[in-house]
Amino acid sequence: MASLFTIHSGTASAQITDHGDMDISASPASVSVLELRDYLINQGQRDRFIDYFEANLITPQWRLGGYVLGRYRVKNKEDNFFWMRGFESMKSRSAFLPAFYYGDFWKQHKKIPNGLLANNDNVYLLRPLMFIKDSLVPVNSVNSASLNSGKGIAVIDFYISNTKLDKLLKLFANEYLPLWGECGINRYTLWVSEMKKNDFPILPVFQDKNLLVVISFFQNELDYSEKMGSLKSKQNEQLTANLLDAVTTKNTIILYPTENYQSH
Repeated sequence: MASLFTIHSGTASAQITDHGDMDISASPASVSVLELRDYLINQGQRDRFIDYFEANLITPQWRLGGYVLGRYRVKNKEDNFFWMRGFESMKSRSAFLPAFYYGDFWKQHKKIPNGLLANNDNVYLLRPLMFIKDSLVPVNSVNSASLNSGKGIAVIDFYISNTKLDKLLKLFANEYLPLWGECGINRYTLWVSEMKKNDFPILPVFQDKNLLVVISFFQNELDYSEKMGSLKSKQNEQLTANLLDAVTTKNTIILYPTENYQSH
């Protein structure tokens, strides 16, 4: 798996390729805060937005400590562009946002991307959990390499568990995730909402205390389908019933990495 980054920012470093993108090839970044950003682009303009974003808007963010970790097209949504941005802490996020969005670079370059955007408010602010000794526990950070899909697909599951998140986390830790391992699903990270104040309100975020997010990676859709089928066959009736009770709503999106991101 390619790792991250020779620009230095905190614990991360990076090399810039000739086309302005980041060469993901050196020491990984430490991610304590993650934004999942699902943008709706003006009809028919997604490829143009992606080309501009990847050529111009990755390196300046890395320099200031905003780690662009993945860029994707969304299955069955022809006008959506999905990307992830990580930070070493909420403190570093608070420093990054005004530095970038009020800085000279963004003032000079925002006209084109903003002109292509229909909506950029679908953003989740998250912090990591880790499966340790049969429990899901908060951790200070995860390695950014764990969020690299490579040439495969990314699948993101959003679980809303109204007042029952603790129950859902226990079900995942005690029963559901061990089944994932039996089915060969080993590349995933788990996240809950970061509930600290978003102190840059001009960029709104979702902060739902009932949310669990699972980001997983597969070789392709066939690999995903086969492993989900195997997982379903291994669930007993009681686990299925308990999950149905704990999960109020579930939404899944399938993401295809952009060609430039795949090349890493």
